[in-house]
Amino acid sequence: MAGLTIVGLGPARPEHLTREAMQVLEGALHTGARVYGLAHVRELVADLVPALQVRSLDYLYAMDGIPRPVVYRDLADMLVRRAFEDEQDVIYVVAGSPLFINDAVLWIRRTCAEAGHPLRLVHGMSFLDLILDRVYWTGHQGLQFMSAWNVAQDGMDPDTRSPTVICQLGESSSGGDAVDAGSSTAMLAALRDRLLSVYPGDHPVIILYSSGRPDYRSLARQVPLSVLADEPVPVYSNLWVPALEGPEIERVLAPGDPS
Repeated sequence: MAGLTIVGLGPARPEHLTREAMQVLEGALHTGARVYGLAHVRELVADLVPALQVRSLDYLYAMDGIPRPVVYRDLADMLVRRAFEDEQDVIYVVAGSPLFINDAVLWIRRTCAEAGHPLRLVHGMSFLDLILDRVYWTGHQGLQFMSAWNVAQDGMDPDTRSPTVICQLGESSSGGDAVDAGSSTAMLAALRDRLLSVYPGDHPVIILYSSGRPDYRSLARQVPLSVLADEPVPVYSNLWVPALEGPEIERVLAPGDPS
């Protein structure tokens, strides 16, 4: 039966996958569904269900001069057309949870709701779990959540009274490969400069790598804000920025999984 399913694979390794997501992937082998995903997603699916073909979407992200919101809208429109005009069974596979910082999924949900199209959403573990695993968040000052693009390009300043998670530090890297460091230092420099307008240069921040290929392991390092752009980072890296006057424990890097 034709339709559209969005599947969240979790942030990185096969053990982050839900049973429901695995059932959808295995079922696609028998239904002949058209499955789409970015580079790191295709690697994970190839590790889980080797016989399943996942069609590349990387070309959409490599088009120079096209605003990213337009790319997301075109991607969403294409998948909806395939499912409901071409009457194909379509599966869109994404990293992490489909509901965290995924504008294409947002457009798909709105489009399907407005048109009355059925949409199945298979939830996945969010990368936010791996971020909070490496810090000590008390919850006493709340938590802000922004993308690097929000801060560096849209000019949004975090409220320094609360800790902030800034995701997708390497957003300007090329293509759809989550571990491609590419030109990430350009985004990091713009982000650093914007944050330095509200935080001192010695303010401790924690860079957290929380998504990637099937053998990926979550990593973290703490640096002063002033040196944030000294080294490149993978696309789906994140930044923990403690509050200026918050609990001291929220500035501490928690130990990672020894495995």
